[in-house]
Amino acid sequence: MNKKTPLYYSIMETIKDSIINGVYPINSLLPTETEFEKIFNVSKITIRKAIDLLEKDGYVSKQSGKGTTVISNSIFNKLSNGYSFANLLKQQGYQVTKENTQFEYISLDPQHELFPYFGRKSLEITRFYYLDGQPYIHLTHYLPGDIEIPVIKNHNDFSLYMFLYKNHYFIAHFHDDFLVEFPPVRILEGLNLEKGPVLGRKRISHDINQKVVEVSYARYNTRIHSYQIQYDV
Repeated sequence: MNKKTPLYYSIMETIKDSIINGVYPINSLLPTETEFEKIFNVSKITIRKAIDLLEKDGYVSKQSGKGTTVISNSIFNKLSNGYSFANLLKQQGYQVTKENTQFEYISLDPQHELFPYFGRKSLEITRFYYLDGQPYIHLTHYLPGDIEIPVIKNHNDFSLYMFLYKNHYFIAHFHDDFLVEFPPVRILEGLNLEKGPVLGRKRISHDINQKVVEVSYARYNTRIHSYQIQYDV
């Protein structure tokens, strides 16, 4: 991990990796702070900060006198305060499927808008989301060019954020910009639309050191279903 990364954050990522990979299953107790001190050879304050981050992100729950319990092993708990759009659609009874997932390395020249983030090479991933059999969302993700294309039988089972995590790219935060746009004709055709505009979303994801690890573009056919955001308060 980058030398600028705080020690407690590195330890948090190590423990989180153990949770995600089942070393500490859901409903199990994590080792005590004293035990973690010996495992990582660090101070109790460092361990406490790491556990506090895990609790903040929804992986564990601390209870006085009972210890720290694993409550989730989701790769992206930072979205737990707001439901992901795909999950929201599924809760409403829609069938959501991923289709036509493709991987390709692209070359970037210095004038390209992605060049400041990834240099001369980026991994481009494109896919469609279908809603009850109709093309609904077109997604394009751009990732660092040093990531190898995964060898998997079914590309449509591909999980972007698990893929990044396994390649040691850890997203600390992201921001979304929503806009009305006229996408390329090939995207309109893929969404079964004769013309625009469409609702678009641009996402930029950063790691803890503010390095960009993902830039993505989503285009929605809101003629089928409006975009929704739902939060627990």
